[in-house]
Amino acid sequence: MATLTHDAEYACAFELKLLDWERYSHDEDTDIKTVPLGEAYTLWVKYRMELRVEDGILYKSAKETTLVLEDIKRLIEEFQQLADGSKDDVAFNPIEPDFGLGIRRPSESSLIFDVDVWIDFPNQVSCFYGGYGPGLYFWVDASDIERFASQLGAELHAIFYGMKREEI
Repeated sequence: MATLTHDAEYACAFELKLLDWERYSHDEDTDIKTVPLGEAYTLWVKYRMELRVEDGILYKSAKETTLVLEDIKRLIEEFQQLADGSKDDVAFNPIEPDFGLGIRRPSESSLIFDVDVWIDFPNQVSCFYGGYGPGLYFWVDASDIERFASQLGAELHAIFYGMKREEI
C-alpha cells in the first residue's frame, strides 16, 4: 500500500492500494494489441483507498474502483518531479474521478507541500460522478512524496510482474 503522509504529531494520510489490472477493448479476445479502428486497448488498475487521521479511518473505499494505467504512471512521474524540485505543484484528476489529489509548495522557498485530497463519495456508492465527499488537508515534505511515488511504482511493478514490456 502506498501511503502519503508525514510522520508528525497529528498524522494524516492518504493510502492507495493497487490490487490488480484489467484490459478493456471492444473485443472479448484479451490477447489483442489494438481495438477496431487501430486504437490501443486500455489497461485499468483496480485499487482501494483510505483517508486516515492518526490511528482512525476517516474514509475507506466502499468498493474496488479503477484507474487508467497511464494516469498512475503520470502520477508517479509528477510526484518524482515534485520530490526532485523540478515542479512546484500537481493537480491529479484521473479520467475516472473517484478521488482528487492536489499538492503544492506554498512558496518557492518552502520545504513543505500542502496536500488536499478528496474522495468522490457519490461515485464510490452509485458509480455516478458527484464531485464531493470527505477529504483531508495536510502537509508533507519532498521525502514523503518520493516515498509515496516509490511505493506506487513498486506496487505497479508487482501487479504487472511477468508481463512483457510491450504488452503493457
